[in-house]
Amino acid sequence: MGSRVLLLLTGLNLLDYLDRYLLAALASLIKEELSLSGRAYGFLGTAFFLVYLLTSPLFGWLGDRFGRLKLMAGGAVLWSVATSLTAWVSSYPWLLLTRGLVGVGEASFGTLAPAYMADRLPLERRSAALGVFYLAIPVGAALAYLAGGFLGSRLGWRPVFLLGGLPGLLLALAVIRLPAEALPPLSPPGPALFPRTSFPALWRVPTLKRLMLGYGMTTFTLGGLAFWMPRFLEVEKGLSLAQANYLLFGAVTVAGGLGTVVGGYLGSRLLARRVEGPLWLSAGGALAALPLGALAIFAPSPWLYIPGIVGAIFLLFLNPGLLTALVVSVAGPARRAQAVALNIIVIHLVGDVPSPFLIGVVADLWNLTAGVALTLAALAVAAGFFLAALPHVQGDLRQAGEGEPSGAGRA
Repeated sequence: MGSRVLLLLTGLNLLDYLDRYLLAALASLIKEELSLSGRAYGFLGTAFFLVYLLTSPLFGWLGDRFGRLKLMAGGAVLWSVATSLTAWVSSYPWLLLTRGLVGVGEASFGTLAPAYMADRLPLERRSAALGVFYLAIPVGAALAYLAGGFLGSRLGWRPVFLLGGLPGLLLALAVIRLPAEALPPLSPPGPALFPRTSFPALWRVPTLKRLMLGYGMTTFTLGGLAFWMPRFLEVEKGLSLAQANYLLFGAVTVAGGLGTVVGGYLGSRLLARRVEGPLWLSAGGALAALPLGALAIFAPSPWLYIPGIVGAIFLLFLNPGLLTALVVSVAGPARRAQAVALNIIVIHLVGDVPSPFLIGVVADLWNLTAGVALTLAALAVAAGFFLAALPHVQGDLRQAGEGEPSGAGRA
């Protein structure tokens, strides 16, 4: 796959996550102007991911049958327009509507882009390429925090949404000109009134089930922290809006970006030796992030909680590239986009659909520290699921027709 393709898709993915996390970066300003409770604000994040996971299966089915490029570009246009329209919302229902439209647009791109990349890459190169692609997650989130701290504190929250949505329209025009992928023949052939997915068969694959549930628990942690951490740093650590966002910008840029690249690189290296290697890395990272996450949440001194934040972010961002590479590989060529769609459904349904709302509920009942601490339990469960997938991954890859990468199984 050419560097131009990877650059364009990574750039669009960066804008995806920038637009997604502007709501978190501007939390205090939005909550104050619209007089929102913790529950109401948390439900904005939940609503986004509900729409995201509900529309992903449709895009997975359409992408596997009719191609990815037009759907990806159309999704980018939709979420970019919806983000810009957020600048004019006057009430909570309208804010919910614009976030839902952002979810539809991002579901198209998030479902189809990894499948498109996997079609153009051999097994042993997917983890590294997807590591670069998912570098956009921490960088995009970090840019959202920077925009919230720098622009939000000066201009207010509305102009930030307007400016954030416009660049995606330009990149969408470039993506539509990328080369089309070769689609496998339909089986069984013929049209269907409603999408007939391969979800039940995919869910019966032992590696996929355990992998997706573990990924979902790390998404519970990442989604909950990404949504609530700016507010947490203000309320519980005493930072200003700008200070909280600048801290998260630096931590997510450096630690998150480095973790994503290292995870993709190590995933490819480990996969070249043993197909179980990426799962060991994910399980170890989740377990190691537990004490660092506890330090970030409970330590009163910035000399303790800042290193905890940085270390936990690094370890959590090891996962996106290498786990998605395993998902598309274990699914096999004919079901990649539907496997990504199912992965999106599972990780968001058990992950960042409930986590922002649940943290908000606990914050209203007790305090935000107690709410954020829910993420630590999710990390322990994630490690268990990754370890449970280890005995199955080699056989499931062979069953999918991927075989083993060159060098796999060497001591």
